[in-house]
Amino acid sequence: MNKAPWSAEKAFKKTAKHLLFFAVSFLIGNIFFSYLIGTDQLLKIITEPPSQHLAGLGAMLGFSAVFYGVFAFMREQVCTTICPYGRLQGVLLDRESIVVAYDHQRGEARGLFRKGESREEANKGDCIDCHACVNVCPTGIDIRNGTQLECVNCTACIDACDHMMVATGQPTGLIRFASEAEIADKRTFRWTTRMKAYTAVLVVLIGALLAVVLTRSDVETTVLRTPGLLFQRQPDGRISNLYTYKLVNKTNKGMPIHFELMDHSGELNLVGGPPVLERASMAEGELFIILDKGQMDGYNTLLKVGVFTGSKQIATISTSFVGPMKKSTP
Repeated sequence: MNKAPWSAEKAFKKTAKHLLFFAVSFLIGNIFFSYLIGTDQLLKIITEPPSQHLAGLGAMLGFSAVFYGVFAFMREQVCTTICPYGRLQGVLLDRESIVVAYDHQRGEARGLFRKGESREEANKGDCIDCHACVNVCPTGIDIRNGTQLECVNCTACIDACDHMMVATGQPTGLIRFASEAEIADKRTFRWTTRMKAYTAVLVVLIGALLAVVLTRSDVETTVLRTPGLLFQRQPDGRISNLYTYKLVNKTNKGMPIHFELMDHSGELNLVGGPPVLERASMAEGELFIILDKGQMDGYNTLLKVGVFTGSKQIATISTSFVGPMKKSTP
């Protein structure tokens, strides 16, 4: 079609193809952008007037343009030239690594298939040199030349080769998942020490991830004394400190929040009232903690602040309270 003269049909197909490419790119660009700014902000960019989100809209179109360039023009050049995965993977491979491999012991010497011919008598291997594996490769490599950094392990060559093997009445698996050692030594798969070590590390990492996910709190809270401010003396002689708090809701439900002192009978006052933490959102504010002098342990007193939603305590935060130093007795 590229070499054909321009016609209404060619113009229609070319336009439709690029419109589909850009539609897919725009969808991927939106999904990728949502990882950076969150789905709520992305929804605002989509539903609100574009003039209110020029920077976000520009970034979204930029991501879409990059993905469109890959789909429409770069294609396999991304794998063969830009992507570092193949070069990195090549450093990590050894003779026991499982890869998409051509069985050269069985396939060589290559030769065209002739009906009724005995390939053993003709001194030919199982590879009929049909180039089906090369034709279907998205990066244009010949897997029969060995493992190459351009290979993306899509296994299209395996399917194409198996189809030709069935068609010519030969066993499948000429191209398959195997290691160099399996093919060269003509042996079956072996569970090596390295594989066992990698499996053990992977199990530990998955276990740690599950433990973190299952034991994480629904709300993450920090309460810090406002930096740069000393204590304040109240008219009744009590001492107060100003704090800033930050709440992060990790759930998909909103919840009202209030704070209580856990180990001191002081007073806790929120500036602006108790926060209502929306789902998957963050809330910030300030609060005062007021204590009598008799409740303080010198200049620095350790406090525990409980975070509650309704009657349920969801966190306990430790923070410090500063006051005047006690006068030493002679």
